[in-house]
Amino acid sequence: MTMPSIEQLGTPLLEELADGAEHSTRELRERLALRFGLNAAELAERMPDGRYLFHNRVQWARTHLKKRGLIEYPRRSFSRITAAGLEALTPAPFPATPPIDAPLAAPFIGPGPLEAELRALTGPAAATEEDWLAIRLLNGWGAEGVLSYAEVARQTGRPVAELLELGRRCRRGDIGDAPMLDAVLAFACAHPWVDVAEFSFHLAQLGLVWSPFSVAGICEAARRFGRDPQWRMLVRVLATSRGKGSPDDCRRLPRPFESWFEVEVFLFLEDLGYRARPQVRIGQYRADLVVDDLATLLVIECDGEVWHRGDRADRDRAREHDLLGDGYTVVRISYADWCERTARTQAALRATLHELDPLRTAG
Repeated sequence: MTMPSIEQLGTPLLEELADGAEHSTRELRERLALRFGLNAAELAERMPDGRYLFHNRVQWARTHLKKRGLIEYPRRSFSRITAAGLEALTPAPFPATPPIDAPLAAPFIGPGPLEAELRALTGPAAATEEDWLAIRLLNGWGAEGVLSYAEVARQTGRPVAELLELGRRCRRGDIGDAPMLDAVLAFACAHPWVDVAEFSFHLAQLGLVWSPFSVAGICEAARRFGRDPQWRMLVRVLATSRGKGSPDDCRRLPRPFESWFEVEVFLFLEDLGYRARPQVRIGQYRADLVVDDLATLLVIECDGEVWHRGDRADRDRAREHDLLGDGYTVVRISYADWCERTARTQAALRATLHELDPLRTAG
């Protein structure tokens, strides 16, 4: 028997809890092992960090069901089905093309059409279930939003360097045909101000997802698979819908931006008609924003709320010196100036843009 995936464990696990009683995780593992006919060698298979593979997948299946409200944890290491979980065990058939105002059917358990397509598009990078889980978490292809590399490393037990390489391998550029992704992006572009909290609900009505999917994850899918115009639009949607200071803000921040300050400057440039690229590698450096449709390449560095001091400031000055020597124009904007002296700071940036591209009106 092939080792079941996390998605394949969802429905069987819920069925084992259908009696409404509390069941320990150990008991559930034993029942599921019997159900899938796993032998001793398969149960003894371990992950690179030493944890048992099957145990880890059962735990993740529990986690996903709990996040969807289908089970609850009455006490440590025990699970119990909820009313929503009982309802999910007998879902009505999901129509292939339901009308937009059709009522949402009971929740499905599984990856859904969009997620299945995204997994196929990542190709050999998602060779194992563990690889796919890490890719899914990194890209926000779930309800949680985009997680940091440190958080994914903590959840998966994999080194950050390994996750960085995994993320690099699953980026494809323009992959051509992707009907599910294009349908989702078309919906997002047609309804740019739809409540992000209800985004998955609308996608489920269209039959594109069966489980929650974050807007940040859709945005990252557009970037990874060469849908640049849609990616730029969704960046704006995320910036508009965020609640400043909200605990979820970091999970809504679209990659590859490293701060919402960078997003604000990026959108300011977009409004002026310039196409900026975030987090561009130039030699050994990584620039916050690069505007390359000018007579001279412009690098914009966005200094955060706490300006760099000491060794970091020295490195910043050395980097700026090197970039100037390579023919770049460098503009450094502080967060304090952007917030407290907004008009003056933006006027200075417009003047720089006009100087580098005098034939274009810079707003």
